[in-house]
Amino acid sequence: MAYECSWVPGVLLASALMLSGCSTPQPIEGVVRPNSGEPPLEFLPGPMPGFGSFENYSDALLAACSLILSRPNANAGRVGDQDFPLRWRISSEYCAWLYYTPERKYEMSMLTDQHNLDDLEGKRSCLLPSYVKDPRYPPESLKYIFALHNHPHGSTISRDDIRLIVAKGAKHGFGSSTKDGVLQLSIVAFFSNKATEPSCDGFHQYIPAAHQIRKWTKTAGQWHCEQTGIVDWHTDGVGFSIKETSASCLDKDVP
Repeated sequence: MAYECSWVPGVLLASALMLSGCSTPQPIEGVVRPNSGEPPLEFLPGPMPGFGSFENYSDALLAACSLILSRPNANAGRVGDQDFPLRWRISSEYCAWLYYTPERKYEMSMLTDQHNLDDLEGKRSCLLPSYVKDPRYPPESLKYIFALHNHPHGSTISRDDIRLIVAKGAKHGFGSSTKDGVLQLSIVAFFSNKATEPSCDGFHQYIPAAHQIRKWTKTAGQWHCEQTGIVDWHTDGVGFSIKETSASCLDKDVP
């Protein structure tokens, strides 16, 4: 079960942290968690109330970005910002699935903020269940397109992110046939550049089938894509290395 502290701005935040520490997490709209003492959730309910559905995946992805970054403590700002250590200390990752339905629509599951109980001071996590349970459709009819989450200070795709999406791909496949063609499974990490007024400023993405790590950013209303890394899997199929790159993406649409 995830834990977070209530947000108190400025100096009051520091005092609250020193005096009271973290309290029992309060319910958050659109966020589900296991009950105290229960194991992590094995599926997420869908769809997210009031979210969709969407005719195309790009609109769904960008709507998900704004929604996730609007959750409490989803964004800590940048290292060096005022109050960053305190914002980071209470920050949370949220995760969800963006999936494709038999009605040829794109939907998002509800969110969870369940995380590893051994998260360190410099690490945040979100334990993404493997499945979505949408009562409108048979479970096997859903197609998994994007594993969604936020990175509170905008860091790139982590090694844990890479391992997670490869494990999910082993269950769901690494590509799904949709009305928009075959969409490759990927993991996305949203970020905002502003701590006080979070906005969808971009996201990092890893596409296992292409071995590519990408960074999407929005400037003057236009989206730009940069390939920032290549994942090279070792012959044992377990280990991997990441080669940093800097190149334009061949495809220009989001994502």
